[in-house]
Amino acid sequence: MKNYKINLMLLFLCSAALLSSCKKYINETPINAATSDNFWTTEQAAQTGLAGAYSLLRTALLNRSSYFTFGDATAGEFTGFNGDIAYTYGGLTGQYNFNYTPYGEQWHDWTPFYQMIAQCNLIIAKVPGIPSSAFTDEPVAARKKLLGEAYFLRAFAYYYITEVWGQPVLITQAYQDPTKATPVPRSTDAQAFEQVVSDLKQSAGMLQYGYTNPTEVAVRANKGSAFALLAKTYMWQKQYQLAAAAADSVIKNGGYNLEPGSTYANIWKGSNQESIFELYMQYDGSNNEASEGAFNNFLQEPFVKGVQSSWTVNTDLINNLYDTTSASKDIRVKADFYGLHNGAPLLIKYANVVYQNATGVTSAYVSNNLVIMRLADIYLTRAEAAAKLSDVATGNTYLNLVRQRAGLDIYTAADPTDLLYTVMDERGRELYGEGSWYFDLYRTGLIVDGNYDNVVDGYSTPRYLGGGCQWPLSMSVLLPQDPLLTQNTWWATH
Repeated sequence: MKNYKINLMLLFLCSAALLSSCKKYINETPINAATSDNFWTTEQAAQTGLAGAYSLLRTALLNRSSYFTFGDATAGEFTGFNGDIAYTYGGLTGQYNFNYTPYGEQWHDWTPFYQMIAQCNLIIAKVPGIPSSAFTDEPVAARKKLLGEAYFLRAFAYYYITEVWGQPVLITQAYQDPTKATPVPRSTDAQAFEQVVSDLKQSAGMLQYGYTNPTEVAVRANKGSAFALLAKTYMWQKQYQLAAAAADSVIKNGGYNLEPGSTYANIWKGSNQESIFELYMQYDGSNNEASEGAFNNFLQEPFVKGVQSSWTVNTDLINNLYDTTSASKDIRVKADFYGLHNGAPLLIKYANVVYQNATGVTSAYVSNNLVIMRLADIYLTRAEAAAKLSDVATGNTYLNLVRQRAGLDIYTAADPTDLLYTVMDERGRELYGEGSWYFDLYRTGLIVDGNYDNVVDGYSTPRYLGGGCQWPLSMSVLLPQDPLLTQNTWWATH
């Protein structure tokens, strides 16, 4: 009980004064604050606290490569994992479908996300009480921006927890005295998504489209980020008309544009015209976020000097999704993959490698941002919503915007089912290795649809219906923190 109450507090605040550079803003180091009331007195303190929330989100998503493990490895996008025993132990006929393994406890512990949620709860509770005289910017607008970003980040955390583990413990209160906190049972997924929608509506009402500060582009949430995540949340709720409207808002008002096919690789280099929300990960000579637990997993020689092993892509899946012949028009085949025909295939969309010692070509860093939502994703979300609404013409329009950028011919779906299957294939092609395709397959039920060509091996209908497509929780770690916690139904008996 004591550990549970202490973990609810977790006041992660940044140690240094906020500098004007967005890079520095994102990379501030969070620390524990012993006196929260004394801290929340100025705009600078609130900005520093918000920087801590962004930093905590990055930590949570990159913990043991979680973002790519949850959203890509589970969909069979990779078949080799650099000798990692946890992936090997969880394998089934060449597919990693997260059978429970004692070697991957980080993937069964949602605590890092609750650390971020606790930080957001503090921001939401404390910022309204900061005196107007303590703001260097116009106080009403500054408060709205701080709160809007905090609501977005909390919404994203609960959205992601619900995708991965399901049934989160919903905590929206900032605990001044954690010793007085009481245990909270798990919610339903429906309740969780309702909370996400509520937070995103709050966020969208407080934020603006676009950015006045170019260093903030995509790496800080804005109204476009809120509506994009709202569209994706509505898809989980099967509220397809609302999803279409939210996606339309992003498409028509956000000011985003698809990156041209000729410069497709620029998407992951940071603050791109297509990016809606991303986390700062670029190498700057003073930090190593660019090398730890992220993009370096995918690369080896000849892209990183001296590295001989990495995650390897599933060539069977790639051959099913793409035309990989020499006559292929799809720019993504060459832009995203290397060695498809030599037995050591690699994902190279993140191959922006720099060396700390350029002369000696040592200390390699993969310098990209972690792109979480971008315009192509929202185009395909809009197309999927249209398929569910039997609006095949609109669906074809948005599907083909993505296909044409990739160099493919226009496709005309014959009916809503054909459109849905084609959109999901296109999501697999466009978002390969971007931490999302597994959740799309699970959300739509196509993961066990025998009529869908790219159904994932290892997932049965009973498992899908029984909640076995969400991850188990580590009860040995989490139950002492919350005695009301229960294991996911499927994993309680398997």
